[in-house]
Amino acid sequence: MKNAVVIGLQWGDEGKGKIIDYLAADFNAIVRFNGGSNAGHTVKAGREKHIFHILPSGALRGKQLYLGSGVVLDPDSLRKELEAENARVKVDYRCSLVTPFEKWLDRRLEESRGGSAIGTTGRGIGPAYATRMLRVAPRVADLIQGKQPDYTSLTSIIAGAEIPTPEWAKSARDILEPIAADVPAELMEIDTKGDGILFEGAQGALLDLDYGTYPFVTSSHTIASYVGVGAGFSVNMVDSVIGVAKAYQTRVGAGPFPTELGGAFAEDLRTRGDEFGSTTGRPRRVGWLDLVSLKYSVSLNEPKKLSLIITKADVLSGMKELKVAVAYSFEGSETTDFTRLISCGNAQPVYEDLEPLPAADWGMIAKQGWDAMPIELKKFVDFVENYLRVEVSAVSVGPEREMIIERRRRVISY
Repeated sequence: MKNAVVIGLQWGDEGKGKIIDYLAADFNAIVRFNGGSNAGHTVKAGREKHIFHILPSGALRGKQLYLGSGVVLDPDSLRKELEAENARVKVDYRCSLVTPFEKWLDRRLEESRGGSAIGTTGRGIGPAYATRMLRVAPRVADLIQGKQPDYTSLTSIIAGAEIPTPEWAKSARDILEPIAADVPAELMEIDTKGDGILFEGAQGALLDLDYGTYPFVTSSHTIASYVGVGAGFSVNMVDSVIGVAKAYQTRVGAGPFPTELGGAFAEDLRTRGDEFGSTTGRPRRVGWLDLVSLKYSVSLNEPKKLSLIITKADVLSGMKELKVAVAYSFEGSETTDFTRLISCGNAQPVYEDLEPLPAADWGMIAKQGWDAMPIELKKFVDFVENYLRVEVSAVSVGPEREMIIERRRRVISY
């Protein structure tokens, strides 16, 4: 079997959870390699909806799950998910922990920004990566060795900080000690046996700490090459990159968003797509698909290995119009350089009008397969492929597992 990584190609919330759950059936191990409990991956299985914040989204498939060292781990969040799900998970000894101190600091930082707040989830993720860099964050290995988290060097200059108590440390150690492991070593053993590994990225490429729309980004690296660091597994041994993007665009929190829509049209799109954050419940900003940013994301994520899955195409069906952004306008001149948006922060989208998608029985179409898709959706797919120069390997047309239309069986070729 081959190894693959699933990456979001927008500002997160692309529907990666469903795609990971769908693909997980074909792999022996599922690995989360970045982020923390600020992620919100939703999987609908039958009538039940599962939301994963820290566990890999393949948890429902009964496979072995791993959290790599690139994850900042909140023991309390992990405990709640393990109580709700019958999952087998191992966490790397090197994972840094999110303690009460990081959560406290996250809240205070957002409050201090006032009108310039970034829009974090308040779950301590950014501060956890910061204390890791400051070399004061406790790791899983430290708790197992009986070390008490020590933030003296920081709390001496931050009045009123909440610090982890010995009771917190004991509770965290009780849940982590039985599941702690050398994750890179286990992944190499799995690969040596020829068993497939699926790597799961949190958030999206446009939220990458270095390559996203800084400072309105997450606190970790969200692109495919971070598998090498966040999981301790060579990216050269990843055979396929599966990029996930919605048929339109959404964003939670502040930051540039050239194709953002407003008014009643945006409310209709938001309602159709149930665009409310899985982690925070906040309404997502919505807009037309931005192919300029999508092409930029493709370029960051091993484009020679990448195929694209488009999600939520059904949300656009029956709407009176369908647009995609093919360029930006800056002060009267056009560009397809996304980095101009990062450096300038202000752009007007240049749209291409496509044929609107008709209302359809998407359940029936999903059963019949690719050839049964409406011609308008096929033209949409063709347009995206021609612009990006990558193949669209599947289209998702509903929240359920079976509502994925593959171009050919399977998305991953063995």
